[in-house]
Amino acid sequence: MAVVLYIGGSKDGEKGVVPYGFSKTRRDTDAGPEIYVERMMDVSGKGRVRVMVLESLRDDIAFQRLNRHLG
Repeated sequence: MAVVLYIGGSKDGEKGVVPYGFSKTRRDTDAGPEIYVERMMDVSGKGRVRVMVLESLRDDIAFQRLNRHLG
């Protein structure tokens, strides 16, 4: 199990527990399903961070949101 940060969609900024080895998760919302995929992202000064990112979110936007959440 690992604690990960969710980026994008209705879970943006939430921390949740994902079982070790899971690389994809789904959340059903009123606006339809949201698919999150695991990404390892480099954060300057902090190293690599495991995050779950909305599948359709572009990398550059995901990096912006990650940096905003990590301050």
